[in-house]
Amino acid sequence: MKTIRMATLIAVALVATLSLTHAARGEEHKSVAIAADGLKWVEMSAKAPDVKAATVSGDYTTGPWAAFIKFPAGSKSGVHTHSSDLKIVVISGTFRYGATPDTEKSYGAGSYVLIPANLPHSNSQPEGALLYAEQSDKFDNKPVN
Repeated sequence: MKTIRMATLIAVALVATLSLTHAARGEEHKSVAIAADGLKWVEMSAKAPDVKAATVSGDYTTGPWAAFIKFPAGSKSGVHTHSSDLKIVVISGTFRYGATPDTEKSYGAGSYVLIPANLPHSNSQPEGALLYAEQSDKFDNKPVN
């Protein structure tokens, strides 16, 4: 029951945030309601195998976007950057994030993570994770050597 309340609070916060973001851009307000079973999951080719995205706004391959992202258990991303700020809310599971794999910290359901543009970081999802994420530009993942 506590998890359902937390998920509901997160969903309300996300809708408010998304509405404010669109209003700030001067976009027309349109009602959007997508039931969980109506989400269309696709493999996110820029990420590791089996990472899936269900887009709710925009298109992560071409410009601004918002989506739910599912990471399978055991998934990892080495140190990399993104060209624009990446905003994340953890819905379920654990999202581990840090400057390197050795410095990652765990963020569970209800956590918020803002990854600034061009900041080197790594992430892993030891038990899998469901996230809500958005960016003001297309998604990219540039490995750092």
